[in-house]
Amino acid sequence: MKPIARHRPLIPCFLLLSAVLALASWSFAESPEWRAGAATIDITPDIPVPLVGYGGRDKPFEAVDTPIHLKALALEDHAGKRAVLITGDLVGFQAVFFEESCRRIMQQTGLTRGQIMLNASHNHTGPLMSLNPDPDGNLAYAAFPDDMPAENVVRYTKRLQDEVVSVALDALSKLAPATLAWGSDAVDFPMNRRVISPEGHVWMQPNPDGPADRRVPVLRVLDAGGKLLAIALGCACHNTGLTADHNVISGDYAGYAREFLEAETGATVLFLSGCGADANPEPRADIPGVRKHGRALADAALRVLGGEMRPIQGPLRLAYETTDLPLMPLDAETLAVYANRKTTERLMAEHMIGLLAAGKSLPAHYSAPIAAWGFGDDLILVGLPSEVVADYALMLYRDLPDLPLWVSAYANDFFGYVPTAQIVREGGHETIGVTTYLWGRDLDTRAGFFSEDVERVMLETTKRLISEVRAR
Repeated sequence: MKPIARHRPLIPCFLLLSAVLALASWSFAESPEWRAGAATIDITPDIPVPLVGYGGRDKPFEAVDTPIHLKALALEDHAGKRAVLITGDLVGFQAVFFEESCRRIMQQTGLTRGQIMLNASHNHTGPLMSLNPDPDGNLAYAAFPDDMPAENVVRYTKRLQDEVVSVALDALSKLAPATLAWGSDAVDFPMNRRVISPEGHVWMQPNPDGPADRRVPVLRVLDAGGKLLAIALGCACHNTGLTADHNVISGDYAGYAREFLEAETGATVLFLSGCGADANPEPRADIPGVRKHGRALADAALRVLGGEMRPIQGPLRLAYETTDLPLMPLDAETLAVYANRKTTERLMAEHMIGLLAAGKSLPAHYSAPIAAWGFGDDLILVGLPSEVVADYALMLYRDLPDLPLWVSAYANDFFGYVPTAQIVREGGHETIGVTTYLWGRDLDTRAGFFSEDVERVMLETTKRLISEVRAR
């Protein structure tokens, strides 16, 4: 695959100068009580594979806009407690594929599952993943012709499993004295995308009056000499500036933001998706327009880096729990109503009707991981699973205003949207529920629509884990 022509914008002089001045002004008087290591692996496919995220693509990717990567940041506090954060330019870290990678990391390092966090950027210009080599009956391949290279998808997915392990081990092997600090800024391009008509229909259109989390949290990691080692930044917005018309490999706006920051600071940059399941970048545009969003995000991070940041002390406290998110009890008659609608729930309803017709039972819940990492009194990083809508982050920030929270999503598993109770009542794309059966074999009973009670379970579990990691 030949890369498409790219025109890198010149780095604005005033931004580069401000970054340099900020670097020069940071204080390193405190002795490092952390150890940190960072690593990168290029995961750009070198074989023809289709992209995932949009329907209508009927052939493998045609070009490379930007290379895509896995990044890892390993941390260790003064007592020797370790954790590793792994981010990637992928639609999601589906547990069905990547729990095996986590098991291998645990076996080789002695870490527990709670000491590993995966976070996907949710770009829709990344490769399809599946371990099913047979396209027949596999919905992951439904949009592609019979000669679609399914074996390439399996081969690439196995490569990703190996590389998640490799990037984690590489970062852990580089642990060295470091200091941490964090702060936040904001961007204005995340836009709520749910519009409800007078008749009660939910359309996917820009809604400036709808909820959106526009925070840009930033973590700074300096080595013992005061040099930037790593930056982690977040944004709660679908990483979908590029549309289905762009059949190219790309990190989308998050990838561009990373590229700008790495070029201007020399650091390893990790991107963490936030609760942006019901937000799109607006305007959605061509590659130059998406690059503009990436520039805005990078500039927000530079503003944080150039200002006063909160130093992060230890100790590191970690909480991780798999919780049962409740699904609606559904029968064939109820599902037939969904199946007759011209909505995104139709495909899921048809699948569940087929399960019932085959004599199978529908699950009552989906077991999903929730994580919280506490950094002393100075930062609590929350990792919510899969595609979480903005109101979850907004409710946590509202209910816990005195805590230094960073709420991320798309963490540790990817199985579909997690709606609030209100969105369940309203309907629309964010209520399509559990879609893990799309990804491969032996997943046919993992389907369902979340009930209104999913909001209570998500918030109660998250708040309890936050309480567990608060420094005392």
